[in-house]
Amino acid sequence: MNEIYAKFFEFLEIGDNFPTVIMGVLNLSPESFYKGSVYNDLTLLEKATLEMVDGGARILDLGARSTAPWSKKITIKEELNRLMPSMELVCKIIPNETVISIDTQYREVAQQTYDIAIKHKKKIIINDVSCLKTDPTIIDFIVEHDLPIILMASKAVPGDLCTIEEIIEEFKSTIKVLKKKGYDTKKVILDPGIGHWIERKSHKYDLKIIGNLNKLRVLEKPILVAISRKSFIGTTLDIPDPENRLNGTLAATAVAVYNGAHIVRTHDITNQLVEIVKMAKEIRENQ
Repeated sequence: MNEIYAKFFEFLEIGDNFPTVIMGVLNLSPESFYKGSVYNDLTLLEKATLEMVDGGARILDLGARSTAPWSKKITIKEELNRLMPSMELVCKIIPNETVISIDTQYREVAQQTYDIAIKHKKKIIINDVSCLKTDPTIIDFIVEHDLPIILMASKAVPGDLCTIEEIIEEFKSTIKVLKKKGYDTKKVILDPGIGHWIERKSHKYDLKIIGNLNKLRVLEKPILVAISRKSFIGTTLDIPDPENRLNGTLAATAVAVYNGAHIVRTHDITNQLVEIVKMAKEIRENQ
């Protein structure tokens, strides 16, 4: 099977022969399932941003809308009101080699954050958990500006695919649409969509996806896992409160990296996490 390798901007190489990339979560939505990740004060956001960069984050994922199915729905205007001041701050304080990932499903949000990034000469990636389904016009925006995109496996609503086979087929379909639009699909990153997004998707599906993550290699794209403190960990370990799911997160992260994850999206950037990720990758490379 071909080696997975992609270059996102001139300073961010992701693939089999490069260190696993750490993506830090900067959460602006008070509805989010893990309250410890919410930074709705600019002073706290600045502190968290600098700590994540110092801790080794190459990408910062900035989102203002909770995507948990039970969360309160907000308007695009509300999303922008939460996001714009934070986007300005983060762009001002991060080094140029740090990439901002914009966690949104909407073209208008992508456009306005892109404009701020350009003003500050910062690089961005669009992270769409709907796999470009919620607002299909975002595709034309991404193609027009030739932006890297993180696609989370989704068919009708975010995260509604339960098996690795379904995930692969939907990714193939979306990549085909992008190619028809003239998009360079070497800029695609794949997220299998781990989490209790729909009622029928039990924690067993998530465990199986992580265990079979290596099957996504057939698509020859970098693989991102977003598993930090999620409900499958709580169900498996009988830990209802996300605050207490760090050990389970670290264990699942090690397995995911061993099985081929190139990017780890996490709330907690610590020496412990960095060492676990590095160790798991070294074991994989030397098996």
